[in-house]
Amino acid sequence: MKRGRDGFLDIGRVTGLHGVRGNVKVAAFSGDPGGVLAAKTLRLSGGRGMAPGAVGDYEVVTAQPAGGCAVFALSGIGTVEAAETLVKAVVSVRYEELPSLPEDEFYWIDAVGCMVVDEAGGPLGEVVAVEPGAAYDFLVVRRPGGEDGYLPVVEAFVRKVNTAARRVVASPPEGW
Repeated sequence: MKRGRDGFLDIGRVTGLHGVRGNVKVAAFSGDPGGVLAAKTLRLSGGRGMAPGAVGDYEVVTAQPAGGCAVFALSGIGTVEAAETLVKAVVSVRYEELPSLPEDEFYWIDAVGCMVVDEAGGPLGEVVAVEPGAAYDFLVVRRPGGEDGYLPVVEAFVRKVNTAARRVVASPPEGW
C-alpha cells in the first residue's frame, strides 16, 4: 500500500468484470478484499481505456466479496463497455475510510517512517517500506550505515509495533 495524493491509498487493481451490469472486480494488494468493502469512493487510475495520467473518482453503489476479490458497482458505470475501460486500473481509497484494526495489527503504510529499535532501545534503523513475502511480510529497514535489512514480520522478530509513537521494537534474527 502506498499513500497517494489527497489522502488516498493504493489498495488494489481492477482485474476484470463481474456480471453484465458493469460491475468491476478488484484484487486487493493485501490479498484480503474485506478491508476495502467499506469504501464509499474509489479512485481509479491507469485503466486500459483511460487516457495516460487520467484519474477518476467513483461513488460506490454496492460492494460485495466474490471469489477472493471485492466486486463494486460504481455510480456512472452501468455497462460492460464502460467498465471495460477500467480494467487494469490501480484502485485507491481514502485512508480514513479503511476499517479500524485490532490492537496487534497495522496498515503497512503506517509502519513506513517508524524508527526500529532493539529490545534495549538501541537504534536499528527506520522502516522505509513493507514488502510482501510468500510465507510472511518483511519490514525494509534502512540501517544507520545506509544499507537495507529485511526484517520478517513475525512475532519472534517484530516484538511490538506502535504506529502512534512511530516506533517498532524488534529482535532481529542472528546475522541480520
